Amino acid sequence: MYRHKKFAITGGPCAGKTTAMQRIVEEFTEKGYKVFVVDETATQLINGGIRPFGNNPCDMVEFQRYVLDLQLEKERLYTKYADSVQQDTIILCDRGIMDNRAYIDDKTFKMLLKERNLKEIDIMSSYDAVIHLVTAADGASKYYTTANNSARTETAEEAIKKDRQTLDSWVGHKKIHILGNENRFDDKIKKAIGVIYEELGDPLPIQRQSKFLVDSIDFELLHNCRLVKLELEQFFVDISEDEDTMIRKTTRDGSSIYSKTTKRNTDVLNERITTSKYIKKDEYDELLEKTIEQPIRKCRYCFTYQGQYYYLDVFTNPKGLMILETDLTNENTKVTIPNFISVEKDITDDVYYRNDNIYRRLNNIKEKTYVKQKNTSEK
Repeated sequence: MYRHKKFAITGGPCAGKTTAMQRIVEEFTEKGYKVFVVDETATQLINGGIRPFGNNPCDMVEFQRYVLDLQLEKERLYTKYADSVQQDTIILCDRGIMDNRAYIDDKTFKMLLKERNLKEIDIMSSYDAVIHLVTAADGASKYYTTANNSARTETAEEAIKKDRQTLDSWVGHKKIHILGNENRFDDKIKKAIGVIYEELGDPLPIQRQSKFLVDSIDFELLHNCRLVKLELEQFFVDISEDEDTMIRKTTRDGSSIYSKTTKRNTDVLNERITTSKYIKKDEYDELLEKTIEQPIRKCRYCFTYQGQYYYLDVFTNPKGLMILETDLTNENTKVTIPNFISVEKDITDDVYYRNDNIYRRLNNIKEKTYVKQKNTSEK
């Protein structure tokens, strides 16, 4: 069985996307992967003479129509070909389709999707992960330049604004990795490569998250954030000491996608191999019908706060449980708890709150006994 993965490499202007993608291609080509690169569509059109600025500019909405149509077709063709290759493949998209939302208002973006009978949840699910590289203008301003891209015209201030708008465009995706400018640029690139390794499921040390048991939430302040609400239903079809397989239904705005994720311990301490794939509704319904156990149900609120990406899970089954998670952009960064959330305690390393153990308690199944391992992603 060959692995076929697709990643959106995004971020603000002068964030290091081109360098990161080149290094990713080199790294994984050497590891035996066939790597495809879908070039940035807006830049392709601008360099080809179709511009929303300058002399005789194209109307911005019409320009976004051109970008969207060309990008959809390019990604369709690359995906079709990659799936036919008898080899592990990686598709790197220099910006994904959701990036277009940063350049027009939400109403217009939704109109463009409706014209093409597209749904946001389906677009987002077509990417296995999103790697957001923060613009150099934010934290490394002396390296910000427009000289290396003829399609880039933003000032540093505009670049920061566009960076944040771009990140907001992806809120709701299940895996966003935000890579900032806290350390050397080379470290930023290495982190991007590390994300790819992790998402491919190759054995690597588990990425550490920060995870908190929530005591109370001010929902009025929460809704002041740019917010995406997801409804999750998940259950296990295999749950053992060394491996568990979770089935999940994710619903957004009435549309659902379905996935199957397996996590397996290795012989190396603090390592787990995670594999995931999307399944069809019929398979999901069949598996759910066979189980006699109660599924976990929760509402997930996705949002950004002070440069970090957060998941707030409010459980309806088991009712009353609330958990906040965040991936840090730097291991030395201190977690900032949003001012509208009160936490009871840090549960980062508490296996009691892992999905499999929550499921076991919900269904009166004996909890797993294993050596405590470094926290792994439960998203």
